[in-house]
Amino acid sequence: MLRSLFVAAIAILAGSTQIRAGDKDTYQIGVPKSFFRDIPADLLPLAGQPFEELFKEQTGLKGAIAQESDAMSVAKKIDSGELQLGVLFGHEFACVREKFPNLQPIFCAVDRPKKIQALILVRHDCKAASLKDMPEPKLALAKALKDHARLYLDKQRIDDMGSGDFKTEKVETVHDAIYKVIDGSADLTVADSASWAYFEKVYPGQSKNLRILSQSAEFPPAVLVCKKGAIDETSLKKIRDGFLSAHENSKARPVLTAIRIEKFDAVPENYDEQLKQCLKAYPKPIDEKLTERSSAGK
Repeated sequence: MLRSLFVAAIAILAGSTQIRAGDKDTYQIGVPKSFFRDIPADLLPLAGQPFEELFKEQTGLKGAIAQESDAMSVAKKIDSGELQLGVLFGHEFACVREKFPNLQPIFCAVDRPKKIQALILVRHDCKAASLKDMPEPKLALAKALKDHARLYLDKQRIDDMGSGDFKTEKVETVHDAIYKVIDGSADLTVADSASWAYFEKVYPGQSKNLRILSQSAEFPPAVLVCKKGAIDETSLKKIRDGFLSAHENSKARPVLTAIRIEKFDAVPENYDEQLKQCLKAYPKPIDEKLTERSSAGK
């Protein structure tokens, strides 16, 4: 679903002047690869264009997306001045700010739907109360799965199964994985709340074939960050005010819809506490081994 929405966003922006990274006075904006998991490889070179155009439309400033390997790389380059801005998921910011305490959030993104959660789904007739009741379960894992859902699944695996593991079959999308559970070729899958909400809305009958085995607490929202003092207050205010009003701009709204953002908002007063709770629950980065397991197991 998100792949088609991304293509729609590119279509909306077709014909516009693309910002070049080498332009004078261009803000370099780092984005980790975790944001592009559900983007087809042939569209990756265009993956940053919607945000670049939104940045220009709302602030009048130039911005160029730099795709980075991970959140720590983004944070390191912002700290060194190689990048001026970075887009990070909340759980990523919770991890990197310990090493780079001078990073500060400018505003946050309000997702659609608003709650950022992960859910482990099983068939409606599954008798298990938790993963510990499922010996050698077969997992259908979407390649496009959001990282917060991967984190939650790996935490539940360790908490409930100890040294146990899944037999894993990788599929393209979350919805493909859901259908694997429905048809009985997999015992469980994990979904982000947005993908599950969309599936329930579009396929209400099919969704009744599943039930939620467990679900995570809410994750903190994604943020745009910079280094304290690295951007002058006038420009910082222009960036913040421009994005906070994006949902009121008729030109910006279609792009927000396409990238599943309701709006941008001020950083919540309790955001620091949200980050602390998230880091307590997920103290380690994403276990990439989880994404590499094949249908044969480890």
